[in-house]
Amino acid sequence: MVKQTKIARYGPFLLAPLIGAAVVLVFLFIHDRGGESFAPPAAVGEQDLPGTPVAPERIQEARDFKDWPLWWLGESFDSLNLAYVGERTPRRGFPTINMVAFVYGECTPPPGGEGCGPPLQIQISPLCWNPPERFGIPLDHLVDFRGAKAFWEEGATVRIWTGDSAILIGASRERLQKAADGLVPLGNMQVTMTDSKLPAPNFGSCPETPIYPVSTPVPYPPAPTPQNPTGGS
Repeated sequence: MVKQTKIARYGPFLLAPLIGAAVVLVFLFIHDRGGESFAPPAAVGEQDLPGTPVAPERIQEARDFKDWPLWWLGESFDSLNLAYVGERTPRRGFPTINMVAFVYGECTPPPGGEGCGPPLQIQISPLCWNPPERFGIPLDHLVDFRGAKAFWEEGATVRIWTGDSAILIGASRERLQKAADGLVPLGNMQVTMTDSKLPAPNFGSCPETPIYPVSTPVPYPPAPTPQNPTGGS
């Protein structure tokens, strides 16, 4: 059992791609919530639907993607079909997001509900876009995992840094470890693996100045000018 660690700086952003008739909420853990710790909300509605297989051309589009190495679990995994492949990058009109997502399976929102959590999702970003420090994770909190570095967040998510990629996996607690163990390169770029080990992360390639959007703190209002209580000069 991998120890899970509470981290102070992550929270859900919501992205809602339509997969057939099912609405899926994809969680992006890139928000500072003032010291609180968050896990994905409990799934609602009918879960673990196999889903409709994504069109082959969408997989080919991902294979043609050459910005950074992508990782996946094949065209199906654990009785779930690969149901969605999507690119959310600045060049696609998302200035603060930079990732490719693979969603396995579908879910049906409950009556009157607006969405539900997909059974399994993988998001891959450039390593230097989502380094550990972006989420307030000290490097000495990372654990060795298949030759890479990982951080198991509270809740059903794990972050993995390997080569030039930063990977986020969201799944049930029962499925999460199996998914992390099953990650393989999509093949869009050259990745060298030895004995099923992932490449070590290239943290040294990241510039000192962050390439990801950095929130600008709101300055405190200036302190009031001290006043002489007697009204004298």
